[in-house]
Parts: sequence; C-alpha cells; structure tokens
Amino acid sequence: MGMNRNFTEKSWCAAGRRSAKFLISGVLISWGFAGCGWYKPDEGVPSYLLIDSMMLESSPEAQGTLSANIKDVWVFIDGDLQGAFPLPARIPLLKEGPVNLQLSAGVYLNGISATRAIYPFYSRWDSLHNFRRGQIDTLRPRITYRNSVRYLWMENFDNLGFGMRARVGSDTILFRESFSDSVFEGSSCLRMVVDQRAPYLVAESIDQIALTAGKPCFLEINYRNNIPLQIGLQSQLGSDISDPLWIVELAPSIDWNKQYINFTPYLGMVNGARYRLMMRPFLTNTAQGAGVVRVDNLKWLQ
Repeated sequence: MGMNRNFTEKSWCAAGRRSAKFLISGVLISWGFAGCGWYKPDEGVPSYLLIDSMMLESSPEAQGTLSANIKDVWVFIDGDLQGAFPLPARIPLLKEGPVNLQLSAGVYLNGISATRAIYPFYSRWDSLHNFRRGQIDTLRPRITYRNSVRYLWMENFDNLGFGMRARVGSDTILFRESFSDSVFEGSSCLRMVVDQRAPYLVAESIDQIALTAGKPCFLEINYRNNIPLQIGLQSQLGSDISDPLWIVELAPSIDWNKQYINFTPYLGMVNGARYRLMMRPFLTNTAQGAGVVRVDNLKWLQ
C-alpha cells in the first residue's frame, strides 16, 4: 500500500532498535515511516512533499459556497498511485528528477472515516515536478470543481423563500434563522427544532430532481446539531412514490461541520426517476430538552 520501499531483510533495524511505524486505514491509506531502517545503497534518501491542505476555488455565484472538508491527498506519479495521506501530510517518495505529479482531494463518504475516497467532483491538481533527494518541497495545491459537474440544486437559505418545506404530518415547522452567531455564512440558515411535545419533523425539498442512475451523485451539506440528523431520498417514477429511504445519520456536532453524502448507490436502475431530498432530526425517547439542527449550503451535484 502507498509507497514502494523494496526493503530486503538486511534493510530492517537490528533487534532492540525501534521499528518503522505505519498508520493504515480503510482504503489504501499509508503514512510515512520513522525509525532506523537503512536503504539499499542505490536507493539513497527520499524526496519529501509537505502539503498542509488543499484549497477549493470556485465561483460562488455559479457554484455555491467555497466551504470544503478535504481530509486526504491522493498522490499519483506518472499515473501510478503512491498512496493516500491524511492532511497535513509529510510524504517521503523514492523519486528523483522530473515527473508528472497529480494530486487528488480525498473526503470521508457520508462522514465515515473508514470510507475514504477521492471526491469525484473536484478537479485533479497536475504539475511537472522535479524531485531532488533529501529536499522537502512545500506545495499548496488549489483545486476547482470539474467542468462536467451538473449543479442540480443549491440552497443557502439567504432568501425569504427557500426550497424546503415541512412534510405533511410533521409536528412542527421549519425556521429561517438570521442571528449572526448562529449562521455558518451568508445571512441565514435553516433551523429545525424538536422536543418531546413535538418530536416528529421531516424537511423535504419542494422540487423533485431528475437523477441518472450509474453516475456519481452527492449532496454537500454544512450542519450543526445537538441530536442526530438523518438524510435520505424519496423517489417517484410516474405515479409510483416510494417511502423515504434514510441513507445516513450525521452525529451531533458542536461546531459547524461539512460532509459529502453519497447518493450514488441508491439511485434506481431505471432512468427517469425524480427524487426529493429528505432530512429528519432524530429525537430519542429519552432525550432531554430541545433538539436543534441547523443546516446551510445544500449543494446537490451529479
């Protein structure tokens, strides 16, 4: 996984000296090494990349918020994967001379750290890079959305009228909140409140969105919540309307957080279906006080 080190038995430390340490997670993640291992004479010393973060650049008018939550950098050299590294990253590579360096932004799918993946809607950062052994090169890659992205629906809740409503049967309504200390960015956000007297609330998108099966489909969302927030879909094909399918539950977050909800596996195999976004604050029977969920910057992409 990650980098090729090609150590022989003679390359390892003698007994009693500290060994290489590896951090391995989920999907092809590798992270550096430490200790006293010796390279073969022809390997020399590695080159290093130092990457603190990957920054998103976009046009807010056409592409919505600049908010991003990039967790990993996936490193390719001449098209070959070298590894995926948690940010900030100090990456040793046994490379020297000019190469084609490609960096891709990695995220947690559905907010789960065990499901790390390259986000398909961010562009890849490409550069002709000259590696020199023993040198640390600091990179500050900036990425954009791919030109092929379709912005199906965006909602920042800054307008008096917004594209969500409380589903029929809900015990309470949706609020548009404009207190400066409560809003993530812009002038307003969506607020949903439930308690033991009014525990049931489902927010749904007013419009239905046509989605294509077999193509990546994600919802980007900023949220802040003291109870779990469930997110799902309801589909309609002709007069056939499905029950809501609850796909992911976002754990409480004291601070504003951002996640990437992967709808791709849940789209029906029959093209032509239209979908509504569903959100539900989940209040347990033993919860004390009010459950409050704030949501901002919904961005539905395919």
